[in-house]
Amino acid sequence: MSSSDPMQRDQNEILSDDTVLIVGGGPVGLLLATVLAFHGVKSLLLERNKTTTKWPKMDLTNARSMEIFRKLGLAKGLRSRGMCNFHSKPNKNSNTTFIGVASHIPYTVLFSSGLSRDKPITQWLHPSVDEYRKNIIKQNDGTHPLEPYQRISQSIFEAWLKESCDSNPLIDVRYGWKVELVEGYGGDVKTTAVDVDSGKRASFVSKYAVGCDGGSSKVRAGLGIPLDGGPTPGYVLLVHFKSTDLSRLQKQGQFWHIFFIRNGQMGGAMIAQDEIDTWTVHLFLPLEADHLSMSSEDAVYTVLGGMGGEYEIKIDQVLVRSTYRPIIAVARSYSALNGRVFLAGDSAHQNIPTGGYGMNMGIADAYDLGWKLAAVINGYGKKGLLDSYELERRPVAFMSVEHSKVHMGTHGAISEILQPDPSMVDANCDEGRRLREEIHKHYQSHDGENKDLGVEMGFHYKSPINIPDEEGRPEPVWEPSCYSPTTLPGVRAPHVFLNDGTPIFDLYGKDYALVEFHDQIDRGSSFLVEAAKEISVPLKHLILIGEDNARKIWQRPLVLIRPDGHVSWRGDTIKDLDAAKHIVAAMVGSNMMVSGLKVAFGCSGSDLLFTQKDEFVIEKMGDFQT
Repeated sequence: MSSSDPMQRDQNEILSDDTVLIVGGGPVGLLLATVLAFHGVKSLLLERNKTTTKWPKMDLTNARSMEIFRKLGLAKGLRSRGMCNFHSKPNKNSNTTFIGVASHIPYTVLFSSGLSRDKPITQWLHPSVDEYRKNIIKQNDGTHPLEPYQRISQSIFEAWLKESCDSNPLIDVRYGWKVELVEGYGGDVKTTAVDVDSGKRASFVSKYAVGCDGGSSKVRAGLGIPLDGGPTPGYVLLVHFKSTDLSRLQKQGQFWHIFFIRNGQMGGAMIAQDEIDTWTVHLFLPLEADHLSMSSEDAVYTVLGGMGGEYEIKIDQVLVRSTYRPIIAVARSYSALNGRVFLAGDSAHQNIPTGGYGMNMGIADAYDLGWKLAAVINGYGKKGLLDSYELERRPVAFMSVEHSKVHMGTHGAISEILQPDPSMVDANCDEGRRLREEIHKHYQSHDGENKDLGVEMGFHYKSPINIPDEEGRPEPVWEPSCYSPTTLPGVRAPHVFLNDGTPIFDLYGKDYALVEFHDQIDRGSSFLVEAAKEISVPLKHLILIGEDNARKIWQRPLVLIRPDGHVSWRGDTIKDLDAAKHIVAAMVGSNMMVSGLKVAFGCSGSDLLFTQKDEFVIEKMGDFQT
C-alpha cells in the first residue's frame, strides 16, 4: 500500500504496537518489511529518495539469499526479473524487448591484460543456473544449497521488491521522507522525518524501529553507535553505460566479470549487467588521482585497454557515473534504546565488494531480525529472541568482512607476481609465458570469490536460543570453501531431496518445525508439541518415514528448526514435558528460563549466554579499531 499525498498524512502519527517503523527503502528495508508481512506484522517504511536506485550496485543474489526468497514465495519472481528484464528498445511487435541473463549462460569470470590481446590470461568457469541446478539434483548429500544463485542488477532487484511491497496491505511504503532523528520517547521510539516535497516535519512514534539506511546511517549516527573500521586505500570511479558493441566488448569471450591488469597491478573491472547492452566499469584509482579530469568514455577505454593503452568501443549512453571508497567496518552495537531500535545491512556493516557479501549479508540480517521481531510482536517471542539478533549476526559480519579482504588480496597479489617488469606479461617469449602461467595458477588456486559456500551459508549462530549438544561431541571443522552438512544447533539445516523428490526445505512451514525421522520408537516428540502449544508457539510436527538418506545427513531423529531454517535443538529423545518446556523456553528467548537450562542440558547459564568465541571477536575487533 503506497501513500503519495503528504497532505493526507497526519503530521504526528502514533503507530500501533504491531507496526514496525523501518528507515530506508533499499533492498534490506524492503525485505525486512516483506519478512514482517510474511509473519502477519505491519510496517511503515520511510525512504528519503522518491524512486528506487538507478545504480547497479550489487549484481548477484547468492544461493543462500535465493533460499530465503524461496521461503518467502518470491524466488520465481526474482528469477523472472533477472532472466527477463524490461528495456525500452522497441521492436516491430512491441514497445519493449525482453532480455536478461538466460539460465543456460555460465557466469564466467575473465582475467585479462587488456582487450587488445586475443585471449584472456585465465578464467573462472562458474556454472550457469541450469548447470548449478543439475549439480544440486545429482549430488543429494546435503552439501549444496537448494537454490542456485541469480545474476540481477540492484536497480532491477530493488524496483521489483518495491512493487511487491506496494501491493502488500501490511506494508505502508512512503518514499520522499527523509529521516532526521531517531530517539527514545518514554518506552517507545520517536522518528522525526521531513517530507522532501513540502518540507513539512512529522514525528512517528513506534514500539520498534529499524535503521536500514545504509553506510551513512542517520539512525546509527543519531544513536551514537560508532563504527569500528574505516576506508581502504584508494577509491573507485564507476561508470554505468549502454553499448551494443559486442564484437569488441566480448572479444575474449562472453563474461560476467572481467578483471584487467593495468600499470602493473589489478587496475579495474567490468561487469556485464545483462547479456545484451548494459555494463559497469570500475576504475581503481589512488587517492591523489583526479577523476574529474577524465571523461566517462576515457575511463571505460582505460579499463578495457589494461596494459595496452586505451581500447575504444562504441558507447551508446552513459547512464550514471560516481565514485566510491570501499570501507571495512562493523558497528559496535546492532541495537539501542533497550532493544527498541536495531541496525541492519550497511548501517551495521560495510565491506569490500569482492565476494558479493554486502547486500547478501543485509538480506540475511533482514530475514533474521524480521522473524524475531514478528515472534515478539505476535506474542510468543521474548526479549531474549531480540537480544540474539546481535549475538548471531555480528560475528557473521566480522567473518564476511574478513573474507572480502581475502578475495581482494587475491587480486592485490598480482602486483607482486608481475615484478620486476610488469610489461613482460604480454611478451611473446619465455618470460611472458612464465608470467601468464603464474597468474593462471594463482587464480586457479585462489578461486573462492562467489563460490565459498562456507562463508555464504555455513556460519554457526551461537546464542542462548540454540540449545547446545551434550558435552563431548566435537563440532565439525568450518571451512570457507564448502558447506559441511550438519544439524549442529545454530547451523543452517542441510538441504536434501526426499524419496519422492520433494526438498525437505519446502516442508518446514512458515514458523518452527519439529522434524522427526520416525522409526517406530516413541522418542517423546509429543512432549515438545504439547509444550509449544501451551504458550501458543506455532510449531509444525513433520514426521518422515523411510527417509534413510535424509536421516543419515540430518544426524539425529529429532531436529527442531527455527523459522529461518537454522537448527535450534536436536536430540534422540525428549524425556518428559519439563524437558520439552525448557527447550521451548530457550528457543523463544525466555531469559528467565536460562537458569533452568543448565539442569536439562548439563551446562551453566554463563556458558549459554557466552557461547560465541569471544576471543575470535576480540581478535577481529583489533583489525578494525579506528
